[in-house]
Amino acid sequence: KQIAKNSVVSMRYIMKNSTGEILENIMNNDPVNYLHGSSAIQSLLQLQLEGLKAGDKKLVYLKAASGLTNEDFIFDVIIDEVREAMEEEILLGYPIKINIAHYSK
Repeated sequence: KQIAKNSVVSMRYIMKNSTGEILENIMNNDPVNYLHGSSAIQSLLQLQLEGLKAGDKKLVYLKAASGLTNEDFIFDVIIDEVREAMEEEILLGYPIKINIAHYSK
């Protein structure tokens, strides 16, 4: 399953500023989840994640030239899981916790 609109994406990342300083590192934490196509994360970042699948790694950029931020940021991203969003998640605009035992891929 590739990242596309209405996918729930689980990912971990390291966020650095333009000088390479680590601002946030969740590589050793639980992944964050978001609904692809929602406003949960910046659309410019989502565009760069589109088409990736579980296990993929990518450097993703948020440049000051976009007008969305005052400086450049680099995200070293690893995709842990991609799944189809459930109808209620699409309506809510964000992923909900599900009981894995009742969910089959």
